[in-house]
Amino acid sequence: MAENHEQDRVEIEGADELLRSARASIRSGNYLAALRNYDRLIGIGQADATVWLEVGNALVDVGEYAQASGAYQECLQLDGRNAEAHNNLARALYRLGDIETAVDHLRIATGLGESLHPWLNLATILPGDPRAVHSEILDVRRAFAGKLAAEQPARRMRRRPARDGRRQTGRRDRKRIRVGYLSSFFHAANYMKPVWGLINRHDRDRFELHLLSDSPIEKGTPGYHAQRTDQIHVTGALDNDQLADKIADLSLDILVDLNSYSTPERLGLYVEPLPTIAIAWFNAYATTGLPGIPYLVGDDEVIDPGEECWFSESMIRLPLSYLTFEVTHPAPPVSPAPIVGRGSLTFGSLVAQYKITRVVLDAWSAILRRVPDARLLLANAALKSPQNRQYVLAKFAERGVPQNQLVLQGPAEHYRYLQYYDQIDVALDAFPYNGGTTTMEAMWQGVPVLTFDGDRWASRTSQTLIRRTPLSEFVASGVEQYVEQAVGLATSTTTAEKLSTLRPRMRELLTQSAACDTRRLAAGMEAIYQQLLQ
Repeated sequence: MAENHEQDRVEIEGADELLRSARASIRSGNYLAALRNYDRLIGIGQADATVWLEVGNALVDVGEYAQASGAYQECLQLDGRNAEAHNNLARALYRLGDIETAVDHLRIATGLGESLHPWLNLATILPGDPRAVHSEILDVRRAFAGKLAAEQPARRMRRRPARDGRRQTGRRDRKRIRVGYLSSFFHAANYMKPVWGLINRHDRDRFELHLLSDSPIEKGTPGYHAQRTDQIHVTGALDNDQLADKIADLSLDILVDLNSYSTPERLGLYVEPLPTIAIAWFNAYATTGLPGIPYLVGDDEVIDPGEECWFSESMIRLPLSYLTFEVTHPAPPVSPAPIVGRGSLTFGSLVAQYKITRVVLDAWSAILRRVPDARLLLANAALKSPQNRQYVLAKFAERGVPQNQLVLQGPAEHYRYLQYYDQIDVALDAFPYNGGTTTMEAMWQGVPVLTFDGDRWASRTSQTLIRRTPLSEFVASGVEQYVEQAVGLATSTTTAEKLSTLRPRMRELLTQSAACDTRRLAAGMEAIYQQLLQ
């Protein structure tokens, strides 16, 4: 018996040392060493719920979402009421595209503790859940906003009336309207196509522009055509109260939020009204639910009149696509349609993996089963991991699609990433969370995007662009027609000739279309600003 106790003591002490070493490696950024120590802990049977949680967290940090989900599930086997494990499992599953299960775990997590994180994650991803309805999205986002406000007392509220009065007085004395644009992505020219299209076309005789930039200052603002009267304010080091003070000191007439839920640390800026008129545009594809954002800009394609009651904001519609864009970054030349050399159609999608939901897998698999000589190319950051790739292959295999119909690629530098389109004949849109940037980029690279008219804003962002180009025939009425149209393209004897003719002309057709009429976009936004100020 004494020998057994001594052996147990040695194993426990060894396990403690392995755990300390693993945690030290995490702090120093050496994830490989940490995971090796965690593996040894698991191997000697010394992994409790906390260890499995830490393993999952480490795997998420290095992009191994499939392995991380397994670790979190082990944690929940040992501690089913661990709110952090439910929340973090949801994060991993969401990154893999299993948004329905992710939402289910987030709902559990919100009921197990007081943490704001599950509410933030639920509010962020719910518009992409195929099961979610408008009323549910509004309720969850309002609930999150209320919890956020309770955690972040708005000390600026005590000063708002005086600042608001000063702004109004100053406004009458000025010739030009002061507009501020707030973003964390001014450094990403490929992402900011509509933003730079608007800002570069603004009338500086009537508008004074202020860029409130949370972007890394060393990365600059590629794509922006600087004007002498514009002002750039580096705001990344400011907290939300300091930024609110900055906005008041600038006496802005209009503040345009370009982030929405893509920059969660800035959502606290809008828990109460600001000393200016705040508008959400560009990156919002559902209601924000935030009291400090009273207006939301979209268009007739993305917001049906009967849906306005499900938005906390007043809806403002542009007379053209709210994503009207201009390409200001380097892009590869358009290549010939690959169907000509290969003899069969290659579909493709470069959307993020989290947009490839179950319903997307069902539709894409139905297409590939009916056209066995067609293939599908996917490329995104999650597919860098062999384990994540195996996860995706398994999901297609469950739906009867063999591996030889699939081409999976990882991330690449942006110019090289765009060259993936050289291998794609027709891009397949994701749903209910459409592509945005990827839809613009596919068309710019000569690749038509097949989409359909969805049931919410998030599933209409592609059609608002495509209907304003010569490619409107690629907008189906629903998912069934989407599948039929894809099968028809893959089996038609005229597709190769059609794509070969269309592809080299695509950029010219786009630049002549309403989808790239950024002068009209600027005029439309300027009219909105003037109307709101009146």
